Order: sequence, then C-alpha cells, then structure tokens
Amino acid sequence: MKHYDLAVVGGSFSGLACAQSAAIKGARTIVFERKKTPGAYTQSTGLLVKEIAESINVPRHLTRKIHGIRLYSPNMQCVDLYSDNYYFLATNTGGVLDWMARQVKIAGGLVRCGEKVDAIFRRSDRFVLARQNTSCSYLVGADGVNSSVARQFDLGVNQSVLLGAEYAVAGFDRLDPDYLHVFLDSDHAPGYIGWLLHGVDHTQVGVAVQYPRRPDLKAFVVHLLGHFGGGAEILGKRGGFIPCGGIVRPFAGEHICLLGDAAGMVSPLTAGGIHPAIDIGRRLGQAVADYLNYHGAAPPRAIAGLVPDYTFKRCLRRLHGRFAAPNWLLNACLGNRAFQRLAKIIFFHHRGLFCKEAWREILLKRS
Repeated sequence: MKHYDLAVVGGSFSGLACAQSAAIKGARTIVFERKKTPGAYTQSTGLLVKEIAESINVPRHLTRKIHGIRLYSPNMQCVDLYSDNYYFLATNTGGVLDWMARQVKIAGGLVRCGEKVDAIFRRSDRFVLARQNTSCSYLVGADGVNSSVARQFDLGVNQSVLLGAEYAVAGFDRLDPDYLHVFLDSDHAPGYIGWLLHGVDHTQVGVAVQYPRRPDLKAFVVHLLGHFGGGAEILGKRGGFIPCGGIVRPFAGEHICLLGDAAGMVSPLTAGGIHPAIDIGRRLGQAVADYLNYHGAAPPRAIAGLVPDYTFKRCLRRLHGRFAAPNWLLNACLGNRAFQRLAKIIFFHHRGLFCKEAWREILLKRS
C-alpha cells in the first residue's frame, strides 16, 4: 500500500490548488478524481475574478476578458456596471482544470482519474483509501456539494443549495461581448439570476433557482431570443447544485479538512466559489505541508483568517430565497441609483460588503 502525506479527494479548482501548493512545499501528494480527466465534465460557468486570474496565470488561449456587467430588469431595461481597472475572465473551464492538473504533476504530485473514492477508514495515525490501495497522513475532501468525505467522517454538509443549468450555444450574435449579461427575473430565475455571455469557444446561457425549484432553461432561452433575436443552436449542457448556505460546521477534524463546495466556501449571495476555492485551497496545501514536515500550525487554524463568515450574505440569501421580489419591484429598482451602486458592490465582490472603499463608492460617487 502506497503512503502519501496528503490525499485530496476531488480534482476541483480547490482540490487541485491545494495539491499543487502542498507538492511545491515537498509534501508527497496525490489527487483522486472520479472523472476521466478533471475537465471532462464541469458544472461551473467558470468565471474568474481579476485577483485569481492574475495569480494563477492561466494560458491566454483558455480565457477571454470581460470588462463589465450589464444588469437587466424583467422588462429588459438595463444598466452597465464597472469597477475601475477591474475585469473578469470567461474560461474554457474544462481546459483550465486540466491545465491545473498538469501543474500538480509538474510540482511533483500525482493525479489519478477514473477513481471513485467511497471507502475510507481511519487507522491510528493515517487514513486508508481501501479501493485505491493508498493511505495518507492528511485527508482533504474537495468532492463537491454532496461530499462523500463529509458524510463518512461526520463533518458538516450543505443544507441550502441553488440548482443551476447552463447551455453552450452557437448564436446570440448581436450580444455585446464586452459584458457579462445578468438578468433579474422572479419568473425565470426565482431566488437567483440568469446569465448570458460570449465565452471562449461558444456562448453560455444559464439560470439558477433556489432548490427545490427547478430551472426552466429552455423557456429562459426563448425569452432571451425574443429580446436579442437570432437563433441559438444548443451545443452542450451542464448543471448541478451550488451551495448557498455558507460554511458547513464543522468543516474540519483531526487531520481532515473539507474544501471548496464541500465546505460551502461559496458566496451565498453571488454563488461565486472559484476565488475562495483557489485562494483557500492554496493556503491549505501549504499549511498541510508545514504541519506534517515542519511542525507548523494545525491546517484549519492556519486558514482560519481566510475562511469567510458570510453572515450578512446568508441573511440576504434567506430573504431573497423566501421573499423573492416581484418583477414590478425589480423593474422599479433598476433605475434607482442607490440600487445600482449596491449591485455594483455585490457583483464586484472582491472588496466585500464591509470595505470602506466600497461604501465610499456607494455613498459619494456621483456618476
């Protein structure tokens, strides 16, 4: 049986970031991914915020820059939102994940695909992954919303989720490519939003709703075609659950930690999870290597300052989920300047809702 310092279950953004940073620091690291490659099937829309885009240096051919958000009310009136010197990257999400897996291997780690990890046992000072004939000193569960690792070791599980669906399409040729188009509509996207953007290789159109509702993506596409015109040939589809209840408790135990969607490390308000997945994943990998090899702090303590609380955003999520604003109110709000400025802070969430600069922009900016 082969022994590793760190075993990561799940070749996600968070799991691969964690594995790479641990391997760079000398930890013997392995990732188990159930798909044939990490990028073989993805549920994420794959938008990267500026901070992460600039820190991981994704190959340019896998990305396309987007400079702003065009926010629509149900009656299809719209307002353009920017933040100075800020941008997003649309990505070939599967390509990015496969590239990240290669970075793990370059750093000295292993990535084993086609591996379903469903039998893990704790044996004194190690975990045994029976089907993989592998043991490890530290275990990270980066295996998604319905984490098998969380269930096997009585860690916290996600209780509140959105259900999203997205098509890859050829069409919407009149769509402005410089924007992420976001739609507020309590008929088509109760509890969340719809979106439309020109991605790297195709156009992406999606909608998410508060579960147990189910998104009617076909009806949403018909609705958008009525406004934008043209056609939309469906090339592929993806979808799945998005955690929106905040950090699960507990998300860590002795020599074990959840990460990414498994830990609920996703903004309850915007459903943005790639930024914290990579940020916290990197730090956790470093902390595991330091803990095992250099007597560093326990990894959950080492990442404590990075793990967001999401208290305020959880409250807003509950309100939005239970009392979805009627469309007439959303139509009225979009023209309100205070609403526009608040929306800008929410979507350009890199600074956070309690950042002084963010609220200065809400209260003082005249344009």
